[in-house]
Amino acid sequence: MEPSPGPLPALPDAPAPLRAALEEAHDEPARAAALLALARHYREHTLDTAQQLAQAALELALPLDDPALVVDTLSVLASIEEGQGLHESAFDHLALALDLARTHGLDDLRSRVHNVRAIVRLTAGDLTGARRDFLEAQTLARASGDPLDLANIHVNLAFLEQHAGRAAEALHQLNLLEELLSTAPTDVRQLMAPYLHENRAATYLGLARRAHLRGRADAGAEARGRAWAALAATWAALEETPSRMMSLVLEAHTARLHVLEGDLDRALTHAQAAMRHHREARQRSYLDALLAMAEVQAAREQLGAAHESYREALGIAREQGRHRDIQHLLRAIAELHERGGDLGSALAVTREALAEADTTLERLAAIEQRHDDLFRELRLARAQARDWKESVRHAEEQARHDVLTGLLNRRGLHDRLLALPEGSGPLLVVLMDIDDFKGINDRHSHAAGDEALRAVAARLREAAPPNSLLVRWGGEEFLLLQPNADPTEAYAIVEGLRRAVAEHDWPTLPPGLRLTLSAGYAFAPTPAEADVRAATEQADEFQYRAKRAGRNRVCPAPSSSIPA
Repeated sequence: MEPSPGPLPALPDAPAPLRAALEEAHDEPARAAALLALARHYREHTLDTAQQLAQAALELALPLDDPALVVDTLSVLASIEEGQGLHESAFDHLALALDLARTHGLDDLRSRVHNVRAIVRLTAGDLTGARRDFLEAQTLARASGDPLDLANIHVNLAFLEQHAGRAAEALHQLNLLEELLSTAPTDVRQLMAPYLHENRAATYLGLARRAHLRGRADAGAEARGRAWAALAATWAALEETPSRMMSLVLEAHTARLHVLEGDLDRALTHAQAAMRHHREARQRSYLDALLAMAEVQAAREQLGAAHESYREALGIAREQGRHRDIQHLLRAIAELHERGGDLGSALAVTREALAEADTTLERLAAIEQRHDDLFRELRLARAQARDWKESVRHAEEQARHDVLTGLLNRRGLHDRLLALPEGSGPLLVVLMDIDDFKGINDRHSHAAGDEALRAVAARLREAAPPNSLLVRWGGEEFLLLQPNADPTEAYAIVEGLRRAVAEHDWPTLPPGLRLTLSAGYAFAPTPAEADVRAATEQADEFQYRAKRAGRNRVCPAPSSSIPA
């Protein structure tokens, strides 16, 4: 059994009613429900805190004979993982939730699960799959008659159509939402009104930008007027339900409208306000502030600053696997290069976008295959388990590991890092890549490539230091993290891993096939996400240097020095 999450994070800024509900919970169902409510709150503020709370709620919910609570918790956990870029983990949890909901006839909850899965697909770049899930969610929500579920689906369908360039369909969904809210309970109306008006503002802003590009002044003026009216309605609705994230988005919309109207001073003021919300909330879910700032900087001919803002947004999008946003950002960066007369860089970024699109298609196919495989595994586990709770626990354990190699996957690493005690730093972070892996697939077969991955994983597991975390990082890459590392021993550890692979005979592989690794390493001062991410990026750069230096080697060499 994987270790349970570490102690709950401190919650000094939690709303008083939510904190009181947790403190006054006297049994496991009440405590699980209180933790889940807190997870929903922190999902809009601090994703790691939200993830820890949702995981703790799941641990409490599983022993209870309450499949509805487990389905709801899995769905919330998946929505948090979507924001963290853990798409495979989110799909795993959603597969579990759907299987449980179908088995126990929880059709109202199935609607919510399909809605969350659609959002994950949308973030990952699968608009067709997202629309399919939204429509399935809508059918189920209509059958159950839940106005809040229906309202959420209208908002999400409008968002999808807006980003697909179908403004008329987006506005149609928002008109349906307005009609629904006219007869909905007061709490639903107050909760959803800001989303109705903000999505209208975003849709009209998109129409205004399109009209500006096409030189249609009258259409642009009309769209801007409607956008301003929708923004005013959103600010009014926020008086009932304040939201920092919604305020961030509205400031970004306002900045972009001022750019279209040529008032760059006001545009900068509102872009700066959006950035203040962005920094103070310490959030990484909404890119609107960075994008608005980049557009304002570009309009003010501050092309270098605009590049920096776009690159910061691109880093977040890549970290979270937001492939639709990645494509948008790469196009914007290419346009900046072209505008600055650097056609070579513009072409390079365009090629990068094409390569990214190919990678996205491969990743989406892999996720779909994983989703199908997991449903089959769930049916088998349910047949073998004593009860549904045991099958869910088994699936939870499996979801933390890579199917092919049995090593931790990214979700497993994320959970294990959160569970590390304070004082676990520094961490040695090693990124390893099988040399010429594409050649193995091309010269032998993909089956031989899979066997090579399994064999290297097994060899690394044998050679890894005790208490280290070994992860299949993706493709032919492996990541090792060793807590409480001694920097003076780092090179010897990484060199030992390299030699364990290079000097092995590989009896299970095709005759004559030799495997080697190139490795880079760095140090993270703490297990915090930002520290580990920065160290991984540095290790990746060193691994690239090892490849350039001839492969089958470790970088940096012992004589080099890197910060610990």
